[in-house]
Amino acid sequence: MKANRPPHILSHAVVGYPSLSENEQAIDALVANGVRHIELQVPFTDPIADGATLSDASHIAVTNGGSLDHTLALASRIKTKYPEVQLLLMSYLNPLYQYGLDRLITSASKAGISGMIVPDWPIEEAETWIPALDEVNLKPVFMVTAATAEYRLKRIIRASRGLIYAVTQTGVTGAHTTSIQNSAFEMLIQRLRSQLPHETKIIAGFGIRTREDVEYYGQFADITAVCSQYIEWQTTLGYERAAQRIAELM
Repeated sequence: MKANRPPHILSHAVVGYPSLSENEQAIDALVANGVRHIELQVPFTDPIADGATLSDASHIAVTNGGSLDHTLALASRIKTKYPEVQLLLMSYLNPLYQYGLDRLITSASKAGISGMIVPDWPIEEAETWIPALDEVNLKPVFMVTAATAEYRLKRIIRASRGLIYAVTQTGVTGAHTTSIQNSAFEMLIQRLRSQLPHETKIIAGFGIRTREDVEYYGQFADITAVCSQYIEWQTTLGYERAAQRIAELM
């Protein structure tokens, strides 16, 4: 169990949803309400880890022209305005390969992105890129679950650089955890805390939607990801009220 409280919240933007023009306004509102960690999602047509909320938003974002180029441009503008905000690029591999991984690593660093979450980038393929990522201080943020085998967990920990993403439940994002007590997640955290360097921060995500969720997972993680729920609030309440609802979780 970690010592520091309250947890930081990681919130989300799907670049192009509901429009490219609203992305920056929505992030302005999140920052004004105290959010200091924001995940910028490159919209993608065939996600494997996204539930219905993020998948639907991604589809609309693609229709609106959202892209990796727009994500990098948005990151650059946000980082110029808010240097204290940590930006994590979230994407699947295909658009990154199309852009070129060498080129992306350089571009992302220049845009002020500090880490990359790529759910379909297995450690076996990603670790060869660690030296290039280290060169520009860009963190690979690997996902681990309660089902991650011990030998792969050790390999992922060796490749991690200060951040690791602990998935709270099996399945995809968005669905609420069925029980606030999550013994499988707690065991995963025990495995991580016993092996991670002290300075490595744990992000907990998938299905975190309420203040109760944030308080529970915040006992174990340094950062709790509230992403699908934020997008739902953005859709139904508008970005200003959505940002206020995020602040109410802290």
